[in-house]
Amino acid sequence: MKKKACFFFISLLFICHQVKAQADTILSRYKQYLLGTVKPEGDINLMLGSLNAEGQWPDINYTDTEKANWKNLIHLKRVRDLALVWEKPGSALYHNIQLEKAINLGLNHWLDKRYRNSNWWHNEIGVPQYMRDIIILMKKELRPEQLKAALEVMAQHRVQENWVGANLTWSADLGFHYGTLTSNVRMMELCRNLIIKEIRISTEEGVQPDFSFHQHGARLQMYQYGAAFLKENIRLAWELRGTAMAFPKEKIRILTDFALKGWQWMARGIHTVPGTMDRSASRVNALNNADLREFIPYFIALSPENKNAFCQLDEIQQGKGALTGYRYYPYSDFAAFHQKDFSFFLKTISSRTLATESINSENLKGNLLNSGDAYLIRDGKEYFNLMPVWNWACLPGVTTFVGADKVNRQAFTGSVSNGQAGLTVMDYQLENKDKSKLLRAKKFWAVAGSKVLCLIAGLEGSGITAAYTTLDQCRWRGGESVNDSWIYHAGFAYIPLGAAKISLHVTDATGSWKEINAAESNTPLTEKIFMPVLEHKTLENGNSGYVISACKNAKEAARLVSGPQWKVLCNNKEIQAVSFNDGTIMAAFYQPGVLKTGQGHQQLSVDQPCLVLISNKKIWLSNPACKPLKVRLGINDQYKVVELPADGSSTPVRFH
Repeated sequence: MKKKACFFFISLLFICHQVKAQADTILSRYKQYLLGTVKPEGDINLMLGSLNAEGQWPDINYTDTEKANWKNLIHLKRVRDLALVWEKPGSALYHNIQLEKAINLGLNHWLDKRYRNSNWWHNEIGVPQYMRDIIILMKKELRPEQLKAALEVMAQHRVQENWVGANLTWSADLGFHYGTLTSNVRMMELCRNLIIKEIRISTEEGVQPDFSFHQHGARLQMYQYGAAFLKENIRLAWELRGTAMAFPKEKIRILTDFALKGWQWMARGIHTVPGTMDRSASRVNALNNADLREFIPYFIALSPENKNAFCQLDEIQQGKGALTGYRYYPYSDFAAFHQKDFSFFLKTISSRTLATESINSENLKGNLLNSGDAYLIRDGKEYFNLMPVWNWACLPGVTTFVGADKVNRQAFTGSVSNGQAGLTVMDYQLENKDKSKLLRAKKFWAVAGSKVLCLIAGLEGSGITAAYTTLDQCRWRGGESVNDSWIYHAGFAYIPLGAAKISLHVTDATGSWKEINAAESNTPLTEKIFMPVLEHKTLENGNSGYVISACKNAKEAARLVSGPQWKVLCNNKEIQAVSFNDGTIMAAFYQPGVLKTGQGHQQLSVDQPCLVLISNKKIWLSNPACKPLKVRLGINDQYKVVELPADGSSTPVRFH
């Protein structure tokens, strides 16, 4: 009996030793991540010099009540940043005594006051996250009563098993590290398993089957909630690699696919557009949130088989090279088109996705986002931090009228593509607040090579007499050239189709971040804006359009207009179609119909509404309504029945 008891005791000691060793490894890796990845912001010496005897910084409003950008949280962030500098080998202030005193002073102030906000996120996620970092960086230096109090603040986190997406990842990640710091193996296992469970592909919130990301319903939140989900999970997977709690390989695959098939396509390098992040576009510096460079080593360590792909992603994010091709994300109504010299992004909306949100006093003017807003990026300066001075009634790509307030979501919104070129359509409706005014149209965007061709058909209004389409609203770069039939600016030619006319507005615009996000600064900012606008002066079944083409200079723009490389085959409420000089044809059928393709006597026919793309003697079809559909496709006198899937993806068709 004594031998059995002794064996049990020794086994228990061995298990405890293993658990402690595993916890030490995990915490050591997290510290390594902090020191290698997280960069302190601001002037450290200024932080040191301005901290007063009460442990406060005079420039922080400690009575702030903002729900979004809560100023009190800056205090903890500064304490964390000071701790990073104190603990980083090679730092000029590495283990500096005065710096350590300042850290303790600032930390003790928070531990004494324990500030709280009416927004649960700050209390249960934001504050515990900074406190976790401070504890892990300074644990060996903290007095027992300090550590106890700091762990109490960290314990404000709340792990809710029914949470989803980034919120679940944030809370369970905190719970896991709290368990690690307090030797609570049961909590570690519970939180790790919750995180693993949430790394999945579904049509609920989180990673979608097309590798876009939803949060707060069917809203594209790629570089806000999606960023938290991806970065926190990759970092945690890296922490746990080689331990008994390591992430399963299939979960790593989902994360790497999310990065390679979704994340990198919705940005040009590190530069993205408002359509990818919903209300977060109203935050300072948000349009550079696609930057993943600091996480590339973690991806490679976890997925060495994808090393080349992640090295290429890293190169592209450093501005060396670009993706090439077209991707459409039917679960989020988003299109991305990349070429060597530019990228084009388009955010539409359907009955399957939700309008942009405005909560916590953010996104105060963005009610028309996701209404067909379209963006052109060459170097990322086009829209970066331009949102405060934007005219939000003139979003790039949006067709609208004075007083428009809301987009009415329709089913027939989608795309067809062969991976290199593509077509997106949107059954378009906008109304004003009291619903006394309504605008309808069929909108069509065909992208191929260096061209973006937009058609507008069936433009009609109720209670309105005029409308307009803003072709772009970007930062003015100078050197524009204006002609009766085209405008050139910063590497792009803007060309109206038919009798349509473009008016150009180059103006100094002034605004503040606070006008679009109550938590941001009210300091006035002024930028010069370049804004070409297509005027729709008649709304009696109006049909019009325009082309935007990448061009090296104004002379090239002039040559392009005199010898267009495209042809509008049809533009009405029944069919919209174009062809390009390389033989590519893109067509949207809003009802059964026949189209003369302009290639000899060739005719294209369908017996159902659908989208068709023909290129290099190959054909692709899709149903933008995202329902199963059988289409009888005809090329002259040859016919074939094609079964289209319910997810809106493109189906290749072979004619024998």
